[in-house]
Amino acid sequence: MRIKYLFFDFDGVVIDSEPIYQKCWIEACKEYGFDLSMERELPLRSRDRQMTEGYFHELFGPTADYHKIHAARVKLMDEYLKTHHFPLKSGVLELFEYIKNNTDIKIAIVTSSSKEYVLKHAGYNNILPYINKIISVRNMPRGKPFPYVYLAALEEAGIKKDEVLVLEDSNNGVSSAYDAGLKVIFVEDLSPVDEDILKKSIYQTKNISDIKQYLNL
Repeated sequence: MRIKYLFFDFDGVVIDSEPIYQKCWIEACKEYGFDLSMERELPLRSRDRQMTEGYFHELFGPTADYHKIHAARVKLMDEYLKTHHFPLKSGVLELFEYIKNNTDIKIAIVTSSSKEYVLKHAGYNNILPYINKIISVRNMPRGKPFPYVYLAALEEAGIKKDEVLVLEDSNNGVSSAYDAGLKVIFVEDLSPVDEDILKKSIYQTKNISDIKQYLNL
C-alpha cells in the first residue's frame, strides 16, 4: 500500500542534540557522585521515565535519586541552550524538501520531547512548514519503548499501519514503533546497529537522505 506518512523521531533523527544530552546526563550523574559511562547512557535515549528511574537504581543502587539527577540534567541543558542551538542532522532538509516538492507524503514528529520543544527547535531551523503533525509522549500513559505514542499517532493521522514508515535512532524508539506494528527505518546516530535493531527494522542507514532511494520517491 502507498505510504501516506513518515513518522520522524526528533532528537537524533531530525536535530543533532543527542551528544549534548549524553554529556549533560553524564555530568548530572557526576554531580551526585555517580559515574555514568557513555555506553551506559545510551539506554536512556527516548526512554520512559519510570523505566529510567529503575535503570538508575540498577546501576547505582537505591540511593540514586532519578528526579534530582534529571533536574540537574535539565538545568545543564538549559544553560547550554542559552548560547547554543541544535542544528539539523545531515540530509534532513534535503529529504523534507524532496518530500514536499515531489510527493503527497505527510510528515509527523513523534517524540519523547515536549511539543513546545519541537516547535522551538524546528522553528529555529525553519522546518515547521514541512511538518504536518507533532505528537508527544508527554500526553501518553507511558513513553517509549511502549507503543502508545505510535498508536496515538496512527489514530491522529487517520491512516493504517501499512501506510506509514517510522524513522528512529534508538533501541527504545525502534521497539516502540515495532511493537505498534509499524515498519521502522533505523537512522544511526549514537546507538550502534545491534541484533535487536536488525530484527525490528526493515532498513538501516547513517544518512537520512538515503531513504529517498529506498522509498523510490
